[in-house]
Amino acid sequence: MARADLLKTLIRSFKQNDKESFVKAAEYIIDEEKKKNHLVLADELKRILYSEQTNIQKSISVFQPITPPKDLDKNINLYEIKFPDRFFRDLVVNEMVENDLQSVIRDFQYWDTLVSNGIKPNNKILFCGPPGCGKTLAAEAIAGELGLPMLYVRFDAVISSFLGETSNNLRKLFEYASSNSWVIFFDEFDAIGRSREDESEHGEVKRVVNAFLQLIDSFAGRSLIIAATNYEKVIDNALWRRFSEVVQFELPNHAQIQILLKRNLNRFHGPENKLRELVDELIGFSHAEIERICQSIVKQCIFDNRDYFTQKDIERSYVKELRRKQARIANNTGG
Repeated sequence: MARADLLKTLIRSFKQNDKESFVKAAEYIIDEEKKKNHLVLADELKRILYSEQTNIQKSISVFQPITPPKDLDKNINLYEIKFPDRFFRDLVVNEMVENDLQSVIRDFQYWDTLVSNGIKPNNKILFCGPPGCGKTLAAEAIAGELGLPMLYVRFDAVISSFLGETSNNLRKLFEYASSNSWVIFFDEFDAIGRSREDESEHGEVKRVVNAFLQLIDSFAGRSLIIAATNYEKVIDNALWRRFSEVVQFELPNHAQIQILLKRNLNRFHGPENKLRELVDELIGFSHAEIERICQSIVKQCIFDNRDYFTQKDIERSYVKELRRKQARIANNTGG
């Protein structure tokens, strides 16, 4: 994001109708975004700045916020706008996933070049894999790398108790998204993308899937659509075909667990032999579970005003997370 002084100059010059100062501040921001390799954002800002409306007074409409779409039932926004500060360096994934994500970035950065050569960029991506393995973080990292805001879809708002209103909410959401460039993120996508062949599902679910298919086919916005699910087997086949890229996330392997422990415990020191033993115990744990164990260890150090962790800290945190994991598995299996 731009520095505070630049934002102040930008707003002040706009209010004073000082076009020269406004343009200088905007150009400086564009240059900073280029240096951060946010090329898509920089190009979009440049296009807006030097569009036909060169008079600041005529451009006021650009700064007027569009009324956010809401669910009529709950009267809450259908989305949250986030400005992620996460990047690929924050991810701990295997080489295949990293290559897939880099490919998504490259397609978006070369959008105009691909289109001019008759090739459609891959802008509809499906993230699959176990819970807590970095799907949401990866979506935030893509937004951060591209310098784009994230439109985080709130399914608690989109899914309505009113007959037909869920489809209408999706339509309002896509109409709003077409006004800008975003990373549009549908987390827990199976909530609306379940197979229409599932006999246990009622007619409203089928109508929602049909509506989503029509909306995603007709959407022409310059945005990335990313959907994430822990239950890819229940996703409707027609929806599967709409995604140009499917990225499969996995539980961390031995080397990745070591990275996660080192990254999360780097401010503290402790028994290295016990950490090595812990790595073996954590095979089968997710990224989120491992990070919770680390946070528990760090909290204990902070509470006790220590710059080191002990074997007891490790064992207590591990056992606590193991019990949580076992309880979740038992609940899911009805055991």
